[in-house]
Amino acid sequence: MTRTDDPRFVEAMWRAADLTRAYLAQDSAHVAACLTGLDTDQQEHFLMWLVLEHDALFGDLGEPTMGVRRLNELAALAPPETELATTTAFRRIAAEEVGLTRAVEDLELRDRVHTIAICTAVMLLEALGPIHALKHLDNETAEYERKGYPRPPTLP
Repeated sequence: MTRTDDPRFVEAMWRAADLTRAYLAQDSAHVAACLTGLDTDQQEHFLMWLVLEHDALFGDLGEPTMGVRRLNELAALAPPETELATTTAFRRIAAEEVGLTRAVEDLELRDRVHTIAICTAVMLLEALGPIHALKHLDNETAEYERKGYPRPPTLP
């Protein structure tokens, strides 16, 4: 169970929302900036939150499909050193060679963060469409604030 009273998780939840939004908005500059300057501990918390959000969303949306074309489209927004790792993972998943968990387990930490964020964004896009995917994310971040987890002032 995550401890949402831990400032590292509060920051991670907001960073996860920011990265997912950057992928949904197809903003490659913001995608690259979302992990800039993070140490290993911050990246690990970021990844943990992304996995929790991805898994909850997967269940809420009824296991939506993840189109390979859209996965590749969003992977192209990742930093160049990450794009190859993410597209390789997606090809393994699409070929039903492995599931998402196995496809990312050998990736570098940054690549895992981007891969899970891309999968989350694609699920939202496939299930809800671009406009409603962003509205869903807006509602999620409003819920964070309602629960007493305002956006940390240290985030851009």
